Amino acid sequence: MTSGSALLDDVGVALRDAEPAGPAERFEQTAWLALLASTGEGLLRREQAPAHLTASAAVLSPDGSQTCLVFHHKMQLWVQPGGHFDAGDTSGAQAAAREVVEETGLSGRVLGAPVLLSRHPAPCAPGIVDYHLDLQYLMITDVVDPTPSDESPQVRWWPVGELPGDLASGVPELVRRAGQVLKAQR
Repeated sequence: MTSGSALLDDVGVALRDAEPAGPAERFEQTAWLALLASTGEGLLRREQAPAHLTASAAVLSPDGSQTCLVFHHKMQLWVQPGGHFDAGDTSGAQAAAREVVEETGLSGRVLGAPVLLSRHPAPCAPGIVDYHLDLQYLMITDVVDPTPSDESPQVRWWPVGELPGDLASGVPELVRRAGQVLKAQR
């Protein structure tokens, strides 16, 4: 993947602009910034071990009452759309938006800085890559039928108060935080 200094700069700004909600999140933010400074573009590559950056988005309806999730075939859990950085990505927000389009067919407006920084086990290369460092954004889009893809054959809207039981950890917090950001934007 070739990303260039503009993408690195954007990711650094996105990490600095994220607003940690407490000491644990502040520590993650500081650690990710240190990793980015020491690893550079390598942190944007899916081969980077033991961790690399990814981008995703909580997809919410304009009123914040519904969220669109995809069923992750490797994990067998519902998650927000997202994934690895690709060649041609220009920012974390753009990478998250691209992933949403690829996995759901939905497009919309991505708001500001990441609403959450999530370090979670990486299903992409077990035993080699331990963690995804996920920049989690908020995307607003109308509730229209999503388009399943080969990567995500199960995609659907859920009421935010009735999320599925087979949900990846961290998704409820992401949806909650995204809803707070959306309310603050109104």
